[in-house]
Order: sequence, then structure tokens, then C-alpha cells
Amino acid sequence: MLKFHATGNWAKYQLGARSVPSTRRILPEVESLIDQAWQQAAGRPGVKLFDGPMCRMERWRASADRLEIDLSTTSYKPFVGTNLAHPELADQYGGDVMANPVGVSPALLTSDGFLMMGRRNASVAYYPNRIHPFAGALEPRDGNDLIQAVHRELAEELSLREEDVLEIRCTGIAEDTAMRQPELLFSAVTKLNRRQIESQVHAEEHGGSVAIPAAPIAVARAARDPALTPVAVASLLLWGRISMGEIWFKESCVTR
Repeated sequence: MLKFHATGNWAKYQLGARSVPSTRRILPEVESLIDQAWQQAAGRPGVKLFDGPMCRMERWRASADRLEIDLSTTSYKPFVGTNLAHPELADQYGGDVMANPVGVSPALLTSDGFLMMGRRNASVAYYPNRIHPFAGALEPRDGNDLIQAVHRELAEELSLREEDVLEIRCTGIAEDTAMRQPELLFSAVTKLNRRQIESQVHAEEHGGSVAIPAAPIAVARAARDPALTPVAVASLLLWGRISMGEIWFKESCVTR
């Protein structure tokens, strides 16, 4: 359910993103499935859909000192119709028919030593009632600023101000193989404590929060919890790679 494409520990100055033309291949049969999936999703009770703009992953280049990604534009509708509803299209027609929007997911560390996740409510379009980072997707309005995208998501889901966040670093790129979606993972440190974060969780997407002690055994145990989404697991394992080391990371990946 999870594949790591790149691992690192990149600060803002080591990250680069640029806009390029989209290479998504348009096929009539795929577009028809997208329309059908969108109509079906819109018909689910309580689900709110908006075909908002997103950034598509075109390619990336990673080294120890730098991560560079090329982005084009896509939107939520083709994401629903390909990655969410029909991931098998990548096998049938090739990966270039997929929307492949870039997810943005931070492992958020509080001042009193907890990694905070959200418990998604039943109204979200995917992974309802599962544990997931306070996350979202890279959008064109972020201006190819990956760190700013994390700040925006933390503001939208937790009302965190930029001054509430002491540090953000990119820890890697992973893929939820069930959806074939690329995800940028980050570590973020806040000066707020667990109780403060819990009190600021927005109810629109989340039914609450989950606090995981930032200790080797607790994080490794949490990464095996089936209630966590694949992206949540990736965020914990990559946070642990930086905090506990490469051996811990490899052992935790094997024992999942």
C-alpha cells in the first residue's frame, strides 16, 4: 500500500519547483469514466465536491542536497475519476492518463513531544474515519512554494499562524499505491502543545485528533495501526528516519 520514491531532509532553500506543460494523455474512454465517477461521488449524501485546481506531479529529481519537482495543473475532478475511483487505469492505459495531484502531508510535532494526526470524518471523499495527517494538496495558488503549501494547510485545518510553526522540512516523496498518488512528506515543529492543537482542529474534515508520543517504540507501533492511512504511515516513518536514524527506518518498514 506504500512506496517510497525519495527520502531526505531538505530545508526550504534546498527545495525547487517549477511549472511545466501537462503531459497527461487525454483519452475519450478515460474522460468518460471521470465524468461517471464525478457524478457518482456527487451523489453521495453529505459529500461536498468542488473541482478546484491542483498541481500535477510531472517528474522529480532528488539528491542528498536538493529536491526539485516539475508541476503542471490538474483539478479535483480528474483526480476523483482516475486516482480515487479508477487507479487501475494506470495499468490499462499507462500512468500518463492519471491526474496525479501532489499531496502535502506534514508530521506535526508539538512542543510537549507529540506527533499530531487528524481523525477524518465521514463526509470526506476518501479514507473516511481514518487517521491522516493535517494535510491537503499542492495548489497553483501556492506559487510553487512547497513550504508555503504546508503553512496553508496547517492554517486551514488547525488555524496555525506561520509564527506558530518553528520549522518545516521536506522528508521525502511516497506513493499510496492504492491510489497511485504521489505525496510530499514533511516534518513540522510547532511551539503549541498537544492540548492547544486539539482545541483548534476544524470540524469540517475531522472528527478529532490523535496524539502519538514522539518516541521510537510508540511511533513504530503507530505505523502498524490499520486505522492509519498509507500517507499517515509514510509521514511517521519518514519523521522517524530523521529523528531516530536510517536503521530504525529500515527496521520499521520491514516489520510493518
